[in-house]
Amino acid sequence: MRCSACDKKLTDYEATRRSAESLEYLDLCNECYSYIAEDVPAIDRPDLRTIADEEELRDDLEYD
Repeated sequence: MRCSACDKKLTDYEATRRSAESLEYLDLCNECYSYIAEDVPAIDRPDLRTIADEEELRDDLEYD
């Protein structure tokens, strides 16, 4: 599975992120999702989050 915005390969964690409202898969990597995170609440699987996902999410929050 690839990010629908930048075509990066998604991790298992990213691939299971869904819109909290529609329950549709978002198919966005952490970086691309960070741009819409405030407007599109999501349901994810924290048990699939890796250290790389944690670092990427932390980096994205620092630049906002």
